[in-house]
Amino acid sequence: MEWYTVPLLAVSLLLITLLSERVIRYVIVLSKVLGLSQMAAGFILLSVTTSLPELSVSTIAASMGEGGLSVGNVLGSNVANLTIIIGLAVLLSKTAISVAAESTKELVQFLFISSVIPLFIVQRGSLGPVLGIVLLILFVYFGLAVSRRTKEAEQDEAIEKEASGTIWLKFAVSVVLIILFSKLIVDSSVEIADFVGLPPSIIGATIIGLGTSLPELATTAQALKGKLFGMALGNLLGSCITNITLILGVSSLISFSTVNVLAVESIMFYVLISSLSVWYMIGTSERISRRGALLLCLVYIAFVLQQIGISIFAF
Repeated sequence: MEWYTVPLLAVSLLLITLLSERVIRYVIVLSKVLGLSQMAAGFILLSVTTSLPELSVSTIAASMGEGGLSVGNVLGSNVANLTIIIGLAVLLSKTAISVAAESTKELVQFLFISSVIPLFIVQRGSLGPVLGIVLLILFVYFGLAVSRRTKEAEQDEAIEKEASGTIWLKFAVSVVLIILFSKLIVDSSVEIADFVGLPPSIIGATIIGLGTSLPELATTAQALKGKLFGMALGNLLGSCITNITLILGVSSLISFSTVNVLAVESIMFYVLISSLSVWYMIGTSERISRRGALLLCLVYIAFVLQQIGISIFAF
């Protein structure tokens, strides 16, 4: 392990936190200019951009004929988003996610629909262009449906002029930097884990899986600190929907390889459990409390144990 690995990890964590705070500020301005609600801004602006790490990994894997890796990356990232990312965001920000049921009903329904889609992949046992086209159509439909939930926003001419140019540029640059620093965090963590002597299976199930979800964690925690609950949920739930529709759709278009059904089935169980858990919390109490956050973290721990061969269930 190089001497600069630990300092690089610490600096990257600090910078990604500062950048995430700026991204949230930019999204607030852009959402007002575009007339988008917090949730629509979280879905359209944040979720797509913070899902770029998953898109790059899955696309490269699919182009190399590793369709199973693409599916595993997408589903594993969704499990992380809906469990450990939500849980840590709530615990780190010390703020429960509290939203009105009406503002999240549509997006939660989209999440459930998109979570069921991988079952067809399990049945088919492969990816393909037909599946890719269907998923991309769903992504466009979901995006248009969410964007219709707009709000009136009064803006002065100066803000609108700046947002049309400078703010967009700052937003794009900040997101790119967050993704780059996320990669540095993953690389540094893997190097430290190798130095300590952790098995590759644990590294893959934890560090790599969480690494592509770091942008979502950073931006969501900052959104919660600012009491922007709709934006936080729009970012996380939107990222999960984007992973399955846009990212898996693109991967399906360029890959004709088979998928390891048994491996996908083990992940699919936790995708459904995490989706139903979030759906239940939002639907019944209209909030995700610290207790709920701890429960979601426990689900992720069970998922990691399952991936390294330690199952707490009877399968």
